[in-house]
Amino acid sequence: MDHAYTELVFELLKQDLSAPRVLLEQVVNYINDRYGFPPSELKSFFAEKFPTLEEYEVDLAFSPQYTPAEHHRLAYIPALGANALTVSELGQLKARLLECGLQTAFTTADCDEPVSVQVHEVFIERFVNLLKLDQPVAEGIYTEILKTVPQASHNEVNLQARDSVWQNGQKAFILKAFLRTFHANNNFSTLKVSFLTNFVRTYRPASLLEMEALLSSLIKSCQVDMENVAGRGFHDEYLKALNTGNSLTKGTERDVWQHYHHMMDLATQLKEDLLSMPTVVSEVWAEAQSVPV
Repeated sequence: MDHAYTELVFELLKQDLSAPRVLLEQVVNYINDRYGFPPSELKSFFAEKFPTLEEYEVDLAFSPQYTPAEHHRLAYIPALGANALTVSELGQLKARLLECGLQTAFTTADCDEPVSVQVHEVFIERFVNLLKLDQPVAEGIYTEILKTVPQASHNEVNLQARDSVWQNGQKAFILKAFLRTFHANNNFSTLKVSFLTNFVRTYRPASLLEMEALLSSLIKSCQVDMENVAGRGFHDEYLKALNTGNSLTKGTERDVWQHYHHMMDLATQLKEDLLSMPTVVSEVWAEAQSVPV
């Protein structure tokens, strides 16, 4: 591994994997239910049973503990910058981590006495793989981030731009167009970038030109759902299934209504940005008309 950023990533991985951890309740319960070791006997579990477990058993028991959240992934972005690791580099990193013989300390919410445990190969494999360090920034987007995104938000947008939904020329063009528009309109927010990413993943527009109709459809759908919350006529199929035969409390009704209102607000903001493109980023809009779908 010849790149300096791989060494930075390696040091971060060592820190993350060896950091003390409070075992999640579901992990503690699984150990108790599956192997008969209650929280008070975790030290005995790790001394007697843990070394005998097959790899798949270790994964079943500890997968929630070693599933990185978005804030874990975000911590690696400054080290990566515009780069992504290769499959070969990932393999070498995992081998080096295993050779280090890393130790971690587990405790539970009810027990302050830590149990020292060697970091299992399964922990390393799962954690490193799910960080998606080999996922590149969408083509051409890194320079757009530097030009259009406030510096304080570079890392968050860099992470969003690595999402698999943007690994396509037309989809990446949508992201580029909105980043330039946010900049031109002086209304950038990471919340809008996150919503845009989820929107494109869910509704799968073939190009920028399909965005207006899809955003309008979502806005209308949210309006219908907001009107029907109290009457239980959920337009959303998931909420229909979730609430069939159940009475909603006022608190739940309010939460559902606020969810749709929030979604509609963000969709409306994106639609307004989209409609401003021919004026504020005319060169991007002209390119959108000429790019074949």
